[in-house]
Amino acid sequence: MNSMERPLEPPRLQSLLSFFLVIDGVRRTLGLDIEEALLYLGIGYLNTERIQKLGSRGYIAATNVSSAADFVNLPKETARRKIARLVEGGLVVNSGGIVVSDITRWFQFIEQLPVRGDGRG
Repeated sequence: MNSMERPLEPPRLQSLLSFFLVIDGVRRTLGLDIEEALLYLGIGYLNTERIQKLGSRGYIAATNVSSAADFVNLPKETARRKIARLVEGGLVVNSGGIVVSDITRWFQFIEQLPVRGDGRG
């Protein structure tokens, strides 16, 4: 059996299901399409990278359209249009850089994702 035929382990399937449930929750709760939901989550991730790396010494850092587009693998123009819609909806602010407007709400979505305890993630 090659790697393409190998069945996924139940924990991986559960993680995948959790990922889709979180994306769907973001999409439905905030009234977004799938690309907007991915950008919202990706912008929050990019905003919180300093916290992830530095812990309590970290801070929220703004990002830009190019970085957000690259992070979620979207064409820059598509990302720009979708981010403009997120700004219109009050979900992100674009003033000298793009920042999730309510980081606490963003963290609530992220906390729904499973944490891998196998040392690989």
